[in-house]
Amino acid sequence: MSIYEQIANDIKQDIVDKKIKQGQRLPSLISLSKKYNCSKGSAIKAIEQLCSQHIVYSKPQSGYYVADNLIREEGSRTGYYLDSGNPVVGSLPIFDAHHCLHIAAEMYSAHSLDISLRGYPSLNAILPNYLALEDIYAKSENIHLFQGITQILTHLTLTPFPNGKETILIEEPTFRNYINFLKQARVTVITIKRDEHGIDLKQLEDYFKNKDIKFFYTTPRNHNPLGTSLTHRQRRKIMELAHKYNVYIVEDDYFGEAHKVPKYVPIYYFSLQKNCIYLRSMSKTIPMLRVALAVIPGDFISTFEAISKEAYYYSYFMPALISQATYEAYLKTSIYKKHFAQITQSINTKLELIREITSSWNPAHISLVGAKSGYYFTLKLARQIEANELIVKLTKKQVFITSNLDAFFYKENYDNSVRLSIARISLEHLRDALEIIYETVAALIDGK
Repeated sequence: MSIYEQIANDIKQDIVDKKIKQGQRLPSLISLSKKYNCSKGSAIKAIEQLCSQHIVYSKPQSGYYVADNLIREEGSRTGYYLDSGNPVVGSLPIFDAHHCLHIAAEMYSAHSLDISLRGYPSLNAILPNYLALEDIYAKSENIHLFQGITQILTHLTLTPFPNGKETILIEEPTFRNYINFLKQARVTVITIKRDEHGIDLKQLEDYFKNKDIKFFYTTPRNHNPLGTSLTHRQRRKIMELAHKYNVYIVEDDYFGEAHKVPKYVPIYYFSLQKNCIYLRSMSKTIPMLRVALAVIPGDFISTFEAISKEAYYYSYFMPALISQATYEAYLKTSIYKKHFAQITQSINTKLELIREITSSWNPAHISLVGAKSGYYFTLKLARQIEANELIVKLTKKQVFITSNLDAFFYKENYDNSVRLSIARISLEHLRDALEIIYETVAALIDGK
């Protein structure tokens, strides 16, 4: 390791150990060169490296200061919040957010927003290369922007599809907000069970063949309530069946880019750009923005755009210009790579802790499902424990979780489970919360 790398690493460690705090001035270049017995040039190179990583920043005529460069996992409220998959707005480090907003304001200062559903041209132009890094190969004309996944799903649900079919197939459990909309929209819905092993492909084929399926809505990884991923074989087979029976797949890869699943390729990868609509939202990685995208297959674009333009007059879908500009700046800098790496590391550490702690629990009382990808995981309860009773008791102890009941379209399929999220809790508090949960479950069992 070179001397400048040693200096940079030592400063970073001092920041982590809080020996140097956010906003505090770094030692001068002269003092660093004396401390490490090196040239001033080596000290400058070390500081420049830290600046490029957005860890420190310079103030003219003053020196170098530690940036506010931490992911905020918990808000200002007291308690253990495991009930929401929405991270706090400050989960994007404040200094990085300021940097992106500054670039965005400069970059788009002379432009105005039109009604193009593909977003601003310069942003749309870079999205294919960005998506290709995730094995999603699409042309610019296939990529459309929206304010969020809920808006896209609303649009797709009410839009006639080229296959002329009407029934919507969803997993159970799944995204509860979409379930609520489906019930309000009064469309025909059937469900397929999903558990820690995935879905029954034979049952899926039977539905595709005999049930007039318009599209199958699935969240293959990361953001389903179980915290599991469909296997490579299942993802490939789902797409094969969709092609065979002319069914569309609506693949909600909500949190896909932020938490990497090793050797993962999306369902869209197997689609040959047919019969698959790929969705992604940035609201979990950049909560202050409302930006989501849809990759629309070629045979569906004209219908999709015609209805979208008509809907413009009563439901505006496009993200604000500042959101698009900030997102473009985010992708064009090194910030998004660093941010994703931070999120992935945080999630992996927490999921490992969950698996470690729950491995010693009595599975006859409570058992873990998932904790393998994304923010969510599920705990299945023994029959003698009522989920709502557990939730009430935990709330009194300032531990907040939620039932999976609303993640089931048909309530009779509910499996007496609760959903937890690691989006708003630190590693230290997660350990405490899990211990409280198990102690409460044990007390309920003893009481029974």
